[in-house]
Amino acid sequence: MAQKNKITSLLFFFLKLGIAAGAVWYLLLRNPQEIAACFSHLNICYISGAALLYFLHMVFSAWRWRRLAGMLQVRLSPFEALSLTLQGYFFSLVIPGGAIGGDVVKMGVISKRSPSGEKFEGVFSILMDRIIGMIALFSMALLLIPCTASVLLAVKLPGTETTPLIRQLVLAGLVLLCLSGLAASCVIFFHRTIRKVPLFDKLMQWGDKLSHGLVTRMTSATDVYSGNRKELFFLVVFSIFAIHLLTALPVCLLLTGLGVSGSFLTVITALTIGNIVGLIPLFPAGVGGRDAAAILIMSAGGILSSDAQTVQLIYTAILLVVSLACGLFFIFDKGRKNPLLVQENK
Repeated sequence: MAQKNKITSLLFFFLKLGIAAGAVWYLLLRNPQEIAACFSHLNICYISGAALLYFLHMVFSAWRWRRLAGMLQVRLSPFEALSLTLQGYFFSLVIPGGAIGGDVVKMGVISKRSPSGEKFEGVFSILMDRIIGMIALFSMALLLIPCTASVLLAVKLPGTETTPLIRQLVLAGLVLLCLSGLAASCVIFFHRTIRKVPLFDKLMQWGDKLSHGLVTRMTSATDVYSGNRKELFFLVVFSIFAIHLLTALPVCLLLTGLGVSGSFLTVITALTIGNIVGLIPLFPAGVGGRDAAAILIMSAGGILSSDAQTVQLIYTAILLVVSLACGLFFIFDKGRKNPLLVQENK
């Protein structure tokens, strides 16, 4: 059974790679000559700047996680937090599980490094880091959608005809998806309210017995975070500007390098919605789904399709190169070979 699960997981991983590769290949084939011409006019300085901006968003992600871990008294040095965060980006790209795959690896590593009796807190800080990131992403999308609703209503799928009513329904569905994602991300903070329902209280008690007190430790850790609401609010706002915005600014910079004039607000909306689409597990690290969604929205916003495709594909290439380079932190991470590192630091 274990062997069968491994084979199934591997096949699914290659299926996702095929979907991502097929999406990128399709985008390349649509306007190959125009894309090549645009690429030849792009200065390497803009590509380097875009790579730096993307790497900075990783650095800020590591800082956010370190702050969240510190609330639970999980001690991480700045370099250790950065190293594990970059390893997470690497594994999100190369193992099954999509964006969550990297978090699973981080949980395994931090659990291995933590002293006995303190493993849960480190793992839970990674979960909370993901929750804060999701709250920031969906909040950012809900703020941007009303400002660019006219552009989003003009999006057309290639080779299809959609009525205005269908487009309005799709936009309403997108808003509902963001609201649902925001609610799902915040529900953990209302566990005490949920436990007032007898059925849920019994289920949590049952789960606590099966997990030898894990549910109690989880709710206690959540209470610690709930007691730091100002800090969490700050981290959500910080994530919007210093993390999610920094995944869109590279594309804005590349468009500037091509001399393309367009609404940066539209580009930021395109990348934000593209990042939401990239959360679908079918796309490894969001590649393919993010590109298609962002290009369609940028094209609807008045940017030439060839320009939108060029900068988005270059951005994806930057993402892949930087994420793969993060694998060096896994290869040369001394802490990975020394599970007692945290204990020694303490």
